[in-house]
Amino acid sequence: MEQFSAIAENSEDHLKVCILILNEVLKEIPICNSYRNFCNLVGDNFMTCTDFEFWYYRLRRFKNFDYNRSVDPVELSFKNMVDSLVMRFDKIKIDVLDTYLENNTSSECYNDDHQKMYVLILNEVLRKKPIFHSYLNFCKLVGENTINYPDFEFWYYRIYRLYRGEHDDCDQIINPVRKTIMDMPVSLMYKITGYLDTVERTYLRSMNRCLKDIVDFRPPSFDVIDISADDKSLKWKLDNKLFSCGLSDYGGRFLKILNSSSEIKHNECYFKKGMEYLSPVLKMANLKVNHLSLNIMNGSAHLNNLLPVPFHMKNVSIRAFNINKSLELLSALNPGELESIHFVADVRATREDILEFYETEQFKKAKRVESNIYLHEYDLLRFSHLKSFKFPINYREPVDFEIIRDIISTFDKFESCELKSINYGDGFDIRTVAEDLGAEIPFGPLLKTITYRYRVPESKNYLEFKIGEEESHCYIKIVKIR
Repeated sequence: MEQFSAIAENSEDHLKVCILILNEVLKEIPICNSYRNFCNLVGDNFMTCTDFEFWYYRLRRFKNFDYNRSVDPVELSFKNMVDSLVMRFDKIKIDVLDTYLENNTSSECYNDDHQKMYVLILNEVLRKKPIFHSYLNFCKLVGENTINYPDFEFWYYRIYRLYRGEHDDCDQIINPVRKTIMDMPVSLMYKITGYLDTVERTYLRSMNRCLKDIVDFRPPSFDVIDISADDKSLKWKLDNKLFSCGLSDYGGRFLKILNSSSEIKHNECYFKKGMEYLSPVLKMANLKVNHLSLNIMNGSAHLNNLLPVPFHMKNVSIRAFNINKSLELLSALNPGELESIHFVADVRATREDILEFYETEQFKKAKRVESNIYLHEYDLLRFSHLKSFKFPINYREPVDFEIIRDIISTFDKFESCELKSINYGDGFDIRTVAEDLGAEIPFGPLLKTITYRYRVPESKNYLEFKIGEEESHCYIKIVKIR
């Protein structure tokens, strides 16, 4: 390897990659199995086997290496070796080797003599060149297949430490006590988790109970969690990371985790498989979410416990295959912390279903609500706690806009709202609404919008009504001016 891999050298995720590889090192399993586990986590094309092997052996001997290879003012040679090191080598062989080096002899002279190879590596150490250049130069002398890079690196640093007179503790002997990631200091683990995002910490906490406690020390948070399910797939988005599991266009079943994709057994339920990855995220302790979006259009039993525990959330958008499922999802959220609700009701929802929505604690304690539920005038009596809302008006029955104005004018917390109705020319046009509210309508062609101010009784506040039409709808936007 002449240079670092692009991932390790340039990516901001360098530390995260090192932690994943370090975890494989501590398992002490064959490197081929470690590489396979690593690819399952980050994708097959994330890092080549050669790069992985380099970092694997480098991290394996990390604590025994001193990477500060500062050069001396004068270039060193064999003459500068400490006595204890000189005694380890056969002086006659060194003299013969010097002759070989001067004549640039072929690699055949060294292949069967390990001692000579050690001296060649020592020569590279004393030249104080970057180890990658040293390895290339070494290969020119002895051949590219004589020693692989990890072994060269091991002996390079072992001889380097001997040259400095340090104790040789770089033996390639497996520690009799099996090491795991739990052997790392707790303080270091806390620092490492600080560099991981919430998705990566989710994988880490799934390893064991102790790691779970360390990860949970930092409350997990997402700006956006978006979950959708239909007849063909389960998809979820955690901030800017996309995941999906379902049926492909060719009839197969797939699981896509970040940039990697794999097939699912034909008889395996893709909803069940997808929930194996999604559930651990939604079960994280003290989970905080700014906006949760749920679009559940499939009644699979594997989605029945989609939100297993309440978590901290500010905004939610809910749409489901029927009103009962929508209400079930809404009831699983923490009332009081939930500030904004966007609730899409099924077209088959009955009046009883709508009243059940109004009676939920989540609605009663929300600050802002938007829905496609058709509003009756006296439903507004349930809205006095809201700062803003957006609803359609029931166009199938006559609407008294004066009653709407009088009810809203009594709301202390009210800031703004928008009401919309379908204009069938039977009382929902801009002129009729303006007249009902008592607004003055100018002569001449009808304006696109009419603005009307209504003073709140026994108050200095005003309600400003902006009435307009767009396509086949008539809308009323109301703002309180204090």
